[in-house]
Amino acid sequence: MRITKHSLALSALLLIGFISWYFADAMTLANILHHKDWLSTLIDEHYALTVMAFFIACALFINSPLPLAAVIKVLGGYFFGVYLGALFNILATVNACLLGFALSRYAFKSAFEAHFLKKLEEVEDAIERNGFYYFLSLRLMMVVPYFLINFVAGISRISFRHYFASSLLGVIPASIIYANGGSKLEQISSLTELFQGEVIGALLLILTLSLTPLILKRYQSHHKKP
Repeated sequence: MRITKHSLALSALLLIGFISWYFADAMTLANILHHKDWLSTLIDEHYALTVMAFFIACALFINSPLPLAAVIKVLGGYFFGVYLGALFNILATVNACLLGFALSRYAFKSAFEAHFLKKLEEVEDAIERNGFYYFLSLRLMMVVPYFLINFVAGISRISFRHYFASSLLGVIPASIIYANGGSKLEQISSLTELFQGEVIGALLLILTLSLTPLILKRYQSHHKKP
């Protein structure tokens, strides 16, 4: 039987989904706190191995349709502290986003273009020109799941360079917020407590600033038309 890249990618996605589902019950803040002594000992005795496991977990959970990405990033701050937690969150998240992007582009882009390119050519052209701003804003809004952003970017015409840059810049605010929250994990009862008025205001300001070049570009293009 001939194994195609589509079947390999689908198998990888199914494996990611199964592993995420299997560990979903364990990936709760209450359960982590319940085992905090064991986890602290594990980190102290096997620090490098723990960091590696964290990166692998991020690669899996961030590309899973289950809502586990935020939890694993909070654990980055809880396990490694605010500063290292934020750094590991950023690096692990970008790595996970690139994995999802590569998987989608390698396996599904050609099939998507063969069936839908003519219908969505205008959208694809817009993404090719301004994809950096579109995907950056999606990251900053923290509403659309990362796995979906990774998949859509992979089948779109955005260049790898622009996707990488938008991902790197876009995940920084959330990574810092989650790492900071993780360092105070024993003082919070849910992830919603991390997003108070000041935090939301700061995110909206960053989002507005990130979209300003695109808005100005559209404005200038509109007024140049005869």
